[in-house]
Amino acid sequence: MSVCFGREQELATQMLKRKLRSQIHSKLSNDKRFFAQKKTALMQADSLRSSLCISLYDPIFIQYAKICLVIICFAMSVAAQNTLVRFEKSIEAGQISAVEKDLFNYVIANPKDAKGFALLAKLRLKQSRLNEAKSLANKALTLDSTLISAKFTLAETYLQFGEIEQSHNILDGISASEVSADSIRLNISQLYAQTGDCVKALVLADKLTLKIKNSEALPLRASCYLESNDKKNFAPLIASAKLLAKQNPPVAVKFAEVLSNATMHKETSGLLRLVIVAAPKNTDALLLLAKSEIYLKDYSNANIHLAQAEKIEPNSGKLFFVKAFLESEQGKSAQSLELLEKSLAVNPNNPEFLAQFIVTAMRANQSGKAVRAAETLLNLQPENLEYLYLYGAASLQSNNLKVAETSLTKFLEARPNDSRGCVALGLTFAAQSDKMMEARSQMQKCLAMNPNDYEAAYQLGLSYKAQGETAKAVEYFEQTINLAPNNASALRDLGAVYLQSGAETQARNVLEKAVSINPNDADTHFQLSRLYNLTGERELAKKHLEIFQKLKNPKKDGM
Repeated sequence: MSVCFGREQELATQMLKRKLRSQIHSKLSNDKRFFAQKKTALMQADSLRSSLCISLYDPIFIQYAKICLVIICFAMSVAAQNTLVRFEKSIEAGQISAVEKDLFNYVIANPKDAKGFALLAKLRLKQSRLNEAKSLANKALTLDSTLISAKFTLAETYLQFGEIEQSHNILDGISASEVSADSIRLNISQLYAQTGDCVKALVLADKLTLKIKNSEALPLRASCYLESNDKKNFAPLIASAKLLAKQNPPVAVKFAEVLSNATMHKETSGLLRLVIVAAPKNTDALLLLAKSEIYLKDYSNANIHLAQAEKIEPNSGKLFFVKAFLESEQGKSAQSLELLEKSLAVNPNNPEFLAQFIVTAMRANQSGKAVRAAETLLNLQPENLEYLYLYGAASLQSNNLKVAETSLTKFLEARPNDSRGCVALGLTFAAQSDKMMEARSQMQKCLAMNPNDYEAAYQLGLSYKAQGETAKAVEYFEQTINLAPNNASALRDLGAVYLQSGAETQARNVLEKAVSINPNDADTHFQLSRLYNLTGERELAKKHLEIFQKLKNPKKDGM
């Protein structure tokens, strides 16, 4: 065991200090290199100790070894924080697949790092994997009960589950001492707005700096003012949003989303045109602009902006979704369904995509696909009542009446005044021959709930028509026509009942109107053929009978 004395020991100590400091500074400047060479650095330090004749047990070496270990631990902490910051930036940028594996491995390697679990929860929320997001956020809060980012993720997860009260409770539980920065206050305010509590949202927003109030907080303020019909406070925000189109395009796009949700499509379009001048490659702006143009029936410009977005992100799920919307609005359900399938191939758990897929599949008479998508959606968010309704409606169309009845009954127990659910349950009863009276009673409830519900009136008309109660059938069909003058099906069925009662003149009026609205309805042509035979108009009777036959047998007759 070598020993050094006097001046030699002092020199050795100084050299060791300089060497350790140099190595530690070098390693801190590049945390990846630090971890890769940490063992080598320690071996070099020990070699230096030996060459300078310092004992392993010398207090001087022990002191600086301790310092070295402290700084190593600090460097590891800094590196971990840098890694988490990189993960968070990737998640915010939507680069989920690029970071998912590394973040998962980080959490496995660091099982006591609450921030790692909170970030993984945030990633799962972005993927709409809500049960996992909830579990991971709770795990993060178990490790660190004050971790604000985990509270935000958990509140938003409950919100997407439709559990508004639980989300609200989490936000209410955040103490004033935890709101240490405007960014946190802004997040809380935004979440309160999403829960529907605009009073608390605006109180918090008013405490933000003026700069943030007129930039990042602008969308939530607009949303709350629109919800409360506060036109006075909302109107000036439009001018601020137009300034942001150039200064901060992403926030301007969020403001445009608020306008779009309020069906202010002309204003949405005008704002987004300013955004794409400043940021021509902003795909979110291009797609939302195209969507607004579709609502405005400006299909040519919608196609132009969709093409621009496709050049930038050709495989975007949002792109396929908006293109599907364009096809749907032009009555092309089959083409729309194909594009929605592509959007779901990119984002299989996206609730918005799944919900629209269900509706479009039902329009395209693809009830099997609609039911499967509804099952997926309901598994993702089992407490979401809207998705329960879609599942019931899709099950009804696929003739799975037991499932439809169970789902729609449960839906109405939670939302007893929902007219859609009321009518859908009535239709479910009507499809079962032994539940005709339940169907009629249900539709009468729907009509009492909403006297303008023409579908309920129409279904009651069909019910009485099926039972041969002509007067009642006429009453409800006429009520349907008064509520929906261009309802071709109601006009046709009213005409048929008029014919049965010998009222040919009244029958002519409604049947001819029905065929002008929907010339491809075979049954309308059949009723017209009957009418013209009764009135002695043989040529017209023959003409409509031939059209009826062609529509009923399109392949045989070349239609």
